[in-house]
Amino acid sequence: MFTYSLNSLVVFYVVVKTNSFSKAADLLFMTQPGVSNHVAQLEAQTGARLLVREKGKFKLTKEGKVIFKYAEKIEAAARGLENTLKAMKGGEKPLLKIATTPVYSRIMMPFILGTFQNANPDIMIKLDSGNSNDMVKTLVSMENDVVIVANQKTSQKLYSFPLIREELVLITAKGHPLARKKSVSLSEIAEYPLVIREEGSSTRKVVLSAYGSLNIKPGVLIDMTSTEFIKEWVSQGTGVSLLIKRAVLGDERKHLKAIPLKESLSLEVSVLCLKSRKYDKPIQRFIDHIKELKSKAVL
Repeated sequence: MFTYSLNSLVVFYVVVKTNSFSKAADLLFMTQPGVSNHVAQLEAQTGARLLVREKGKFKLTKEGKVIFKYAEKIEAAARGLENTLKAMKGGEKPLLKIATTPVYSRIMMPFILGTFQNANPDIMIKLDSGNSNDMVKTLVSMENDVVIVANQKTSQKLYSFPLIREELVLITAKGHPLARKKSVSLSEIAEYPLVIREEGSSTRKVVLSAYGSLNIKPGVLIDMTSTEFIKEWVSQGTGVSLLIKRAVLGDERKHLKAIPLKESLSLEVSVLCLKSRKYDKPIQRFIDHIKELKSKAVL
């Protein structure tokens, strides 16, 4: 039916994912020569060299990168089918894999997941977190089923609906010169060191885009991957940050001040899933649950 072996494609995926022939062999309960044979067979079937081996290591060729993208999707689909078959036989509960940003995993997901599990005790949940761009990629590769992120350009492959709008505010230490102001402009902030989330963060995109539209260059720009570390850094009084208002929680307000911006900046948070999987039972139940929570204005 196919000019390549599906088994060899999955073996190739595991080799690349683990970056090791021996680790792949252990995971697949195979011998290392058996793994090597599958990769060699796939190279023969595709007519292309997929890996370049040197000094006990390897790297993907241009053709290998193309094949790996397909292998990644096929392996995820096969794993999803396996989980569905087990659930159909009553062997285990269906697993719903949800991804969001670290901030939302802390301030929003406990309530959403708690109410969802109370209503759907037959569905298991796995929560993943990372920056918005990376989480959307896991959706496309089918590593996750549903993603809740902000300000993403929607692909034709994705189903999306708006969840909430989040206001961005300036975060300073209590004793910072700007902390006395009722509101601040981006130009006033520009003279202070600014710490923001890393490349791929929706907050970063919105902030830098706003500065660019005003032809203002922010002060010293410091990248950090953790919102919690950003708040700790700001609390020392050595700089400022722009975060969603809800990122600063109760006890943290003893050390931090959230100040409205004169320029209105916000994040549009959406729920995303693959259109082709929108009606998978666990995904459909979760989306319906989110829509119900939104209609009740409890988020």
